[in-house]
Amino acid sequence: MLDRLVDLLVQCIRLFQFWVVVPEYERGVLLRLGRFVKVLDPGLHWLLPMGIDEAMKEGSVPTTHSLGDEATVTKDGKTAAFHAIVTYQIRDIRKAMLDVLDTDHAVRDACAGEIGKVMRERTWDELRHSEGLLDDLTAACRKRGFRYGIEIMSVQLASLALAKNIRLMQK
Repeated sequence: MLDRLVDLLVQCIRLFQFWVVVPEYERGVLLRLGRFVKVLDPGLHWLLPMGIDEAMKEGSVPTTHSLGDEATVTKDGKTAAFHAIVTYQIRDIRKAMLDVLDTDHAVRDACAGEIGKVMRERTWDELRHSEGLLDDLTAACRKRGFRYGIEIMSVQLASLALAKNIRLMQK
C-alpha cells in the first residue's frame, strides 16, 4: 500500500515539473503536444508542466556497438564468417530521435546489410589481403547512417574466418 502511495506522489511531482537538465554528454529534443519545438543542448531548460512539453534525451558521445557473428558468401562462393564492431555518434539529434525508433537497431541494421554487401562483392583472398577493406566498410556504413542522423566513425572486424557451410554438409 505504501509503495502505491509513493508512486502516486512521484507521478504528481512529475506532472508539475517545469524544468529539465540535459547533461553535457547528451542532447535532446523538446516536443510540445507531440510536435517538435527545438533541439535541447546541455543545460537547464524550462518546460510547460502538466504533460504539455516533453523532453526526450539521447547520448551524443561516441558509442561502440558489436554487430555479433555474421556470415556471408563471397564472390568466389566461399562462406566468410565475421564479427564487426561499429563506432558511431549522433550528429543530428532531431533525425535520430524523431525519425528512428532505436538508434542501436538502426546502426545494426544499416551496417550489417552494408558490410554483407561489400563482402559479397569480393573474393576470399581479396578480403584477407585488402588494405582498403575497412575504409570501404566504413564508407558504406557512413553513407547509410547519415539518413538517420548518425555518423559512423569506424568499422572494425574483430574476426574474419572461412566458415564451413552447414547446408552442404547435410546433403
